[in-house]
Amino acid sequence: MTHPHVPHLRHRPRPHRPGVPFALVNGSAFAVHVLLACFAAELMATRVWGETSFGVLALLFQGSLLVWTAARYDRRADGHPASEGEGEESR
Repeated sequence: MTHPHVPHLRHRPRPHRPGVPFALVNGSAFAVHVLLACFAAELMATRVWGETSFGVLALLFQGSLLVWTAARYDRRADGHPASEGEGEESR
């Protein structure tokens, strides 16, 4: 059984990494949450609905932001454009 010749790449392809925008968005959300928890504990303990506090809602928002940005950058790594306008070629 013979294998077809595969030319060696001059440069090894780099894996997709989310990079700075991913870290900036999620890092800033985490920093705001930590600062609010440290310096505005009474605000974070404010009851919004039943036993649910503002801190719990902020944590849920932060978690959903993390999942959304991870899915967005994972989709971009698979070759699908993140939004409709980004996938078009410039003329």
